[in-house]
Parts: sequence; C-alpha cells; structure tokens
Amino acid sequence: MDATLLHLAHYAVDTDFDQLPPGAAHECERRLVDSVACAAGAFREPLCETLRAFTRHYAGVPPARVWGTGAATSMEMAAFANGTMVRFLDYSDTWLGRGAGHPSDMIPALVAVAEAHRASGRALVAAIVVAYELYCGLCEAAGAERRLDQATFAAVGAAAGTGRLLSLDEARMANALALALAPNLHLYNVRTGTLSDWKGCAGPNGARNGVFAALLACEGVTGPTAPIEGKGGLFDLVGEFELRPGAGTRPLLMDTHLKLHPVCYHGQSAIDAALALRSAVPLEQVVDIHVETYEAAYRAMGSDSSKWAPATRETADHSLPYTVAMALREGRLSSAAYGKDRLNDALTKHLMDKVRVTASDELTRGYPGKVQTRVTLSSADGSVHSHLQEWPKGHAAQPLCDNELEQKFTSLHEAWGDAVATRRTLEAIWSVDQLADVTRLVDALCLNR
Repeated sequence: MDATLLHLAHYAVDTDFDQLPPGAAHECERRLVDSVACAAGAFREPLCETLRAFTRHYAGVPPARVWGTGAATSMEMAAFANGTMVRFLDYSDTWLGRGAGHPSDMIPALVAVAEAHRASGRALVAAIVVAYELYCGLCEAAGAERRLDQATFAAVGAAAGTGRLLSLDEARMANALALALAPNLHLYNVRTGTLSDWKGCAGPNGARNGVFAALLACEGVTGPTAPIEGKGGLFDLVGEFELRPGAGTRPLLMDTHLKLHPVCYHGQSAIDAALALRSAVPLEQVVDIHVETYEAAYRAMGSDSSKWAPATRETADHSLPYTVAMALREGRLSSAAYGKDRLNDALTKHLMDKVRVTASDELTRGYPGKVQTRVTLSSADGSVHSHLQEWPKGHAAQPLCDNELEQKFTSLHEAWGDAVATRRTLEAIWSVDQLADVTRLVDALCLNR
C-alpha cells in the first residue's frame, strides 16, 4: 500500500470517541440535527419519493431503514435514498476551502451502517468525525482544480467511517479506502450548466459506494495497492499533495458551515445582503442590481446564461440572479421558491433581467477566509444602496446558535410530525452520544407517515 493510503487508514482506525476534543461531539450532533431537518423538509419531493420506491427492489442482511417510513432495505440503498433527502433542498452543511463540498451527504450512510450493526451512539459520532476529516481533507488537497466531483471524497470518507463501525484493522481499512477511491472518480461536470436530478444524488451515491467498499474489505476483498501515489493513481490526475488527517488542533467537522437559506452555499451571503437592502428602495424603482462576489461563487452561480433562465430547481438554487430576485421580491428565500410554477413567473424574470453578476478581485482575495458578497441597488431617482456581507449567517465565523438551529429543524420537520414528535426527535439526536444502540435514534426518524 502507498504511504498516503496507509496514513489515512491508520488515522481512521486509531481515532475513537474518547480522543475527540471538547465540543466535537456536540458539533457532530448539530450536523445530525441539521441533516435530519433537511431530510424531513425534502420528504415529499417527487425525486425523493421515487428513490424511496426504488429501495423496495433491495433487501439487506442486516437491513437498514428508510427515514420517514421505516421500510427495510439494504444499508447501501438506505444510504442513497436517505442521503438524497438530506441533500435535495441544498440546505445541508458545507465545507469551503481550496475545494468545496457537502460532507453531510455521508451522515445517512453511517447512520444506516450503525443501525444495521447496532453500534453505539459514541461509535457513530467517532465514525462521522473520521469521515468528515477525510472528506474535507481531500477537498483541500485534491478538489481545488474541479477535476473531480466532491462525490469522490464522499466515497472515501464514508468508507473510512463505515470501516470504523465495522472495526476493520488497518490492512482492511486501507483496502476499504482503495476500493472506494479507485472506482469512484466522479466527474465535476455534474455541477455545471443546466443541472439535473443527479446534482442532489451524486454525493449520496458516493457515500453508498463507500459503504459497499468497506463491506467488501470486511470480507477480505483487496483493492489496488497504490491508488494515490502509484502509476495512474490520484497524484497523476490532480498532482501530488500531502494529507495529514487529525493534524489540526480540532476536527475539520467543527469548521464546516450550516445554511440559513436553501441555496448553494456560494449564494448565502448574497441572500443576506439582498435582504438587508430590501427596504431601502421600492422594487418598482430599481433599475440595476449588481451582485459582486468572489470567483468561486461567480463560476458556480453567475457565469453562464442558464443562471438567468433556470429550467429546473437544481439550476435555480445555483443561480444568483434567480435567488437574489426571489429574496428581494418575497423578503425571504424558501424552498417553495423553486416550484415549477415559480420558475416561469414573469415578474421574477423581469427582476432577474436587472441583475448583473461580477467577480471581484478584492472579494476573491478574501476567500475562503471570508465569504463576501456585495449587492448594490440603483434606483430610478439616481440613489444607490449597497451592502457588503462578509460572512453569511451559519458560517463557522458567525454560527447559528442551537436555538436558531432548532428553529430551522422545527420549520422543516413539520412534514414528519407535530410539535411533540419534533421535540422527541430533537431529544434523540441531542443525546445520540448516550445511546447504547443507534437503532433508538432511527426509531425516531422512521415513524409511519
């Protein structure tokens, strides 16, 4: 095995709950709260319903359950269907750095494995921290040039977390990582142009494949010995890098960001800025809306014509013109803004025609330390109103407090139950590190709807 792969395997095997620094378990629980909220909010979306129906074709021994219904399926398919529910609304957590991604795509996969193998809550927390460390570390090391999609890193992270839950030794853990990496080099193309259903499925599918890789390794199946440093390996594809998981003062999970608005993370600060300006001038008087942002946000949300004519929800929630226009019109940005009937609204299109998006060298230099966007409204009377948002609410530098996170949970959990059910589910998540068996957590997520 190559040295980098062995180092990753050693970290994944060697890290357990008792080694986590103060606050790490609570931050993990916060991301569980956020992920379950997102899944509940997306439960009735047609794509999520389609994937839940698809899980009926698969059985597993031991089984895992589909959130929201309790239907039994395989661990891999529970990872995929539940993960897509978490991801669908584009409301889940984000890692920002040289590369970016949504590491919570892996959480449903690890919950499925923990449930199937009746692991403890402490084991689940440790597995999630390990998975995030590899995912976010690979985003930094190998994701900067946008040659690989983040789903690649979900496969590796989920394999590491699953391997922990299965108590793999270092040799089998290294094979699990190799079996996850070699067949799962996902194309970044999934996040360009007009976006399809697969935008929300890609990360959960990577996590599904990471579970499969770890299950194979558990049975003694071997992977390629040098998928990172060897000929034709990851170094050849993206260049050499150094990856030292666990080397920081705290786990990378604690530096991921939560979302206040259901939009691509690169649009969060733009929505905050637009809302701050909404009362400054009547919309009918606005003649120009200038959105200045950093290069990564410009590329993702304002660099091509599809962002001014989004035909799908997936394109709309990656469109600065659309989301800024909706925030200005309605005083908020909600998931309802992406309904098919809303995408063709004439008044919204008229407002979008006034939106200009540019990349600012100044704001780009501040990224990723700051996630800045400036929105400027010019009025017919010649007045100009501008607001610079340095960090969006929910960023690690300006985090949602637990009460604000619970408010997000409560608003999204309505699809799954009343106030009593919401409180019961929250209590189960907040105490996950005290559970002897993760099955009790999943019970709270699988009441018949």
